[in-house]
Amino acid sequence: MKKIFTTLLAASMMLAGTSVFAQNLALEAGFGLSSTRFNYTLGSTTADLYGGTIGLSYEIPLMPGTLGFAPGIQVGYFTGGDVKLPFGLGQASFNESYLAVPLDFNLHLPISEDIKFLVVAGPTIDFGLTSRAKVKDTNVEYDIYDGALGDLTKYTRYDVLIGGGLGIDVMDAVRFTVRYDYGLVNRNGGNLTSGFLKVNRSQLKLGVGFLF
Repeated sequence: MKKIFTTLLAASMMLAGTSVFAQNLALEAGFGLSSTRFNYTLGSTTADLYGGTIGLSYEIPLMPGTLGFAPGIQVGYFTGGDVKLPFGLGQASFNESYLAVPLDFNLHLPISEDIKFLVVAGPTIDFGLTSRAKVKDTNVEYDIYDGALGDLTKYTRYDVLIGGGLGIDVMDAVRFTVRYDYGLVNRNGGNLTSGFLKVNRSQLKLGVGFLF
């Protein structure tokens, strides 16, 4: 009898652990604003692009049911028209895509049996895939990463953003989030402008995800 009770107790603990960690895979999509700010000696300008991201994350429990580490991978695409280029270079339609690796810490705070409040914070490593500008009223198109628009506006592909946000998990199935990230790396890759031009990207995103 004791052996049966021990076996049942062990099985119930395993099932409880499974219920806590069952929803550690998330498929998420985000929509929002990506702003690249150019700060230089004679002024500043901001390129606002709209788009979103899609990706996966996997949460590794650190404190069961409360705190987890959630690395992931995302692909993002943002675009905008009539973006004002720095140094009086005119206006352009602009688009960029990138691969991102968020390294988040998730804090879960239960509100009720079916609803959990979520606090998210951590760095995100970005790698630029494409960044193209088409000058307004022309057919001229440039690859900014290759410096085809000139050394004045050449970008570096790498960035590290730091940020966080808030969210709600509903019935361990659907997640809604809002998040802000700010890029710590000066994206200016031009040798001629390295001393007086700083380029930083920030991002505000609304997200929805499905938990598995």
